[in-house]
Amino acid sequence: MHDLPEHDWVTLDFGVTALGASFHSDWILQADDRRDHLNHLYQPEGDPTPVLLLIEDLLRLRDSGLSGTEIDLLWQSTDVALGVPGIAGEEREWSDEVLAWAVPLAQGRGARTDSVTTYPACVPDGPSSAAAAHRRLTNQVLDLVELLSQDGAGDTPLDATRAALRRCASTVCSELAFRFLISALMRFAVRLSPLHYGRMERLGASFGYGPHVVDAAAYHRPPARPRAPRIRRSFVVPEQKHPSSCLRRTG
Repeated sequence: MHDLPEHDWVTLDFGVTALGASFHSDWILQADDRRDHLNHLYQPEGDPTPVLLLIEDLLRLRDSGLSGTEIDLLWQSTDVALGVPGIAGEEREWSDEVLAWAVPLAQGRGARTDSVTTYPACVPDGPSSAAAAHRRLTNQVLDLVELLSQDGAGDTPLDATRAALRRCASTVCSELAFRFLISALMRFAVRLSPLHYGRMERLGASFGYGPHVVDAAAYHRPPARPRAPRIRRSFVVPEQKHPSSCLRRTG
């Protein structure tokens, strides 16, 4: 989102990436369907900000030039809890479904009409100062996309996911793409070096994130593979029994 609020709402992940991560593998045991899951996440009353953060993400994706397949790959990248519902073939319909639920909720919490229907243009040519800042950060996001590797994520296509992230960063919003990238790093179980993690922390701060958006990738990393224990053995040289022919002097 542009001009992120200085509030607890961006201390942790937010928007569409937080929605994807909320679908744990057992969510269907606690909700009747996707709409019921949303109702569990967001109560009718409260600050409209977290709902507006979600709405802006969904509007950007729906109205973008991304293909349905690219949107689906970005959505799959948020599946860090292995439970996101599939949206292949209905990517924009899924956005409209969530928007049809989220817009009245935000308005019921006091949001203005324009805040649930419009959003500031971002890359490549948005005129606002926030858009200009995002353009300056786009190349950093593109560089970090190369950290993705096929260590995890099962059969999730690596190259196509990278391409979708690049397109999102270059043509939709580099901030939104960076959040999808953070999720993808967890989804693909990528181990971050201190150098790369430091770069991500600084980039997150430049986007206005709170302290725990980027560090989710660090805490989600699988633990280092333990070394095989060294087995100490006592070697006993067995008594050698040579055939008498071998002991007989010759010549």
